[in-house]
Formats: sequence, C-alpha cells, structure tokens
Amino acid sequence: MLGIGVAVCLWWLYFDTVALAAEHRLAHTGGAARVKMVVEAYTYGHFPIVAGIIVTALGVEGVLAHAGESTPLGGFYAPALFGGAALYLGGHVLFGNRMHATVKVPRLATVAVLLVALPGAIAVPPLAALAGLVLILAALIAFETRQYAEQRRKLRR
Repeated sequence: MLGIGVAVCLWWLYFDTVALAAEHRLAHTGGAARVKMVVEAYTYGHFPIVAGIIVTALGVEGVLAHAGESTPLGGFYAPALFGGAALYLGGHVLFGNRMHATVKVPRLATVAVLLVALPGAIAVPPLAALAGLVLILAALIAFETRQYAEQRRKLRR
C-alpha cells in the first residue's frame, strides 16, 4: 500500500495542477516564445522529473524487496527513495520556472526536507522509510491543495 501511495503522490503532484497550468500557458503563448518555452520546459524540466520517477521506483523496489526485515534500509535504497523524490520535485521547480517564470517555494522546501531526512531514512527499517516518504509527499499535497485552492479552481474552469 505504501508503494502505491508513493505512486499516487507523484501522480497527484504533476497532474493535479502542473500539467493543466502548462497546457493553459502554452495555449496563450505563441511563436518563438512558445517554442523556446516548450524546448526548455519539456526537455530540461522533464529530464529530472522522469529520472526522479525512475530513481524513486528503484528505492521503492528496494523497500519491497526487504519489507519484512527490521535492519536499516541502508545507503543504496534510501538515497534512491528520498533522492529520487527530491530530484522529481526539483524537476517540478525547474519546469515551473521555465513555464511560468516562478518558483514554487513549497516544492523547493520539500526538496530540502527530503535531503535533510535522508540520513534518518538510511538508519530506519525499509517500511518506516517508505512511510516517511509518503508522509512528506502527502503533507506537501495537503499544503498545496489548501494554499492554492483558488488557483486550482480557476484552472478547472
């Protein structure tokens, strides 16, 4: 269930507003500015997003392979799990900057939280590390859903 939780969180973080906002922005931009925006956002921004998904999946796979163990997750799977999620969110920050010339501070702060939590994730059992990641991502989702409620409504109109 926790592995599915990570997948749902990653999906939500992209498709709840990021994809819609990018679609709206592209619809209102034309010519060379649109081409430049697409090239920069969908290559430079999406590379860390895709890489982050892959690396996070490696971390989840490591957790599931050792789920029944009480020994610490260790120095390979914990960095994949938390570092992959940090890379994913860093890609979101870069993508948003290229698309909207803004920086989503909550996502950038969550990158910092994930990196600070990484040493703890190395030292705890696998399922505890995965639960910690789900908790951090769910907290970001809850905060952004509440903080940007009006923007979310406008995007769906």
